[in-house]
Amino acid sequence: MRYIITEQQLNDIPEGEPSKGKTVRKLVQDIGLTEVAEIMGGIDRVIELGYNGDLIKFSEDTTTPIAYMSMDKLNLYLHEALVNELGLDNLNSFNSFSNPKTLGKFRYTENGIQYAFTANLLPAKLHNQTYYRVVGSSGDSGFGYDYITKRNTLEVKRYRQQIFKQIIDKYDLSKYMTVKTFY
Repeated sequence: MRYIITEQQLNDIPEGEPSKGKTVRKLVQDIGLTEVAEIMGGIDRVIELGYNGDLIKFSEDTTTPIAYMSMDKLNLYLHEALVNELGLDNLNSFNSFSNPKTLGKFRYTENGIQYAFTANLLPAKLHNQTYYRVVGSSGDSGFGYDYITKRNTLEVKRYRQQIFKQIIDKYDLSKYMTVKTFY
């Protein structure tokens, strides 16, 4: 069964019984998050109306990870709603149509030498939702970009973990990493 609900219909729902939040949450449960987000004009609108803007409540209720580390610990992903809430700057790049974001400068230590690392976010579709994957570079080394050769890919888990820990600390992401991933 296909639900069709317009913005006006949503606005016409009386406060209280049933509340807009309950209605939105019920729609998410009945027809799915992707469909409700499409109908309502985006995930941010669903979270605002259905969960009073509470990303953690949204995450727990829908079992949608907001920030998570891949099982191999080589990738860190942030949900689109979290990236929007963080208010990160757009990355001025050659590929601006994909809406990359900048996280900033970080460091990692290799053989006692510290290296600067510029971390960014590139969008990717996972389970019909937009997530951003942490990518970056340090000179001619890094990970996540097509132009970095295999030889220059920073594959060592401990280097990436150093960078990811700094990102998690800087943006206080640990509170968003409690929901178990559905991947």
